[in-house]
Amino acid sequence: MIEQIPVQEDNIVAFRLSGKLSHADYQALLPRLEGLIEASGRIALLLELVDFHGWDLEAAWDDFRIGMKHQDNFDRIAIVGHGTLQHWMTLMANPFTTAPVRFFEQDRLGEAWDWLREPQRQSDLDDESPAPYRNILVGVDFSAHSVRAVRRALDLAERHGGQATLLHAVESVVFYDQAYDPLIPSAADLDTDQERLEAARRRMQDLIAELGNSDLHGHVMLGSAKAVILSQAEALKADLIVLGCRGHRGLSRLLGSTASAVTNNARCDVLTVPIDHKR
Repeated sequence: MIEQIPVQEDNIVAFRLSGKLSHADYQALLPRLEGLIEASGRIALLLELVDFHGWDLEAAWDDFRIGMKHQDNFDRIAIVGHGTLQHWMTLMANPFTTAPVRFFEQDRLGEAWDWLREPQRQSDLDDESPAPYRNILVGVDFSAHSVRAVRRALDLAERHGGQATLLHAVESVVFYDQAYDPLIPSAADLDTDQERLEAARRRMQDLIAELGNSDLHGHVMLGSAKAVILSQAEALKADLIVLGCRGHRGLSRLLGSTASAVTNNARCDVLTVPIDHKR
């Protein structure tokens, strides 16, 4: 039996399949399916298999003909069921449609719906007007040229009525043994990290004083630059990360940098400001 599941979205249709499908089941399904395709153009399809036992021979041929006739009318096809056999049935559908087909276990039904909705959600995001930047996080290394990135962030914060926060990462000194295993830091090593943190905090205060902005906040944290920046971006709910960037081309780009590492992993916008190029 094929039963249509009521759906609120215009571009998604869903059917519940149970028992062993017959030619009569497909004859009842086809007009409804083609009507939905005609109304929407391209659709996402969810098939929920409940106590499903496959097709008889004529129904399998019907399934093949529908797939071939409408192979370009589906955006995505999610099949929800249980067990290896039903998963295998899903794999068999792949050659007969150009749409991505994915199988989800019954207890992951919500993930199937989320997957079908992804393209529409992305389209809605693309059509939205950009929100103003309210929380801007700026990575600084205290170089003379990196102030350019800070000033760019401050300008954006003023334009959008937001605030900028400065952040500097102090990487811990790690020593390795002959097997290249990290050694447990000694008390002297810990003291060195603390001294470097204190020195960085003083430099942060000097930078804020130089910028002449008493409302500006600056943080200094121990860790790799990438990890510290991404962590603070989440903690502060940053909607923009601003970084000074060196080496936009050539070998530097291939080897990677803090800027590229943050850009590839951040969940907010990232602005890289070239700090060593003549303008």
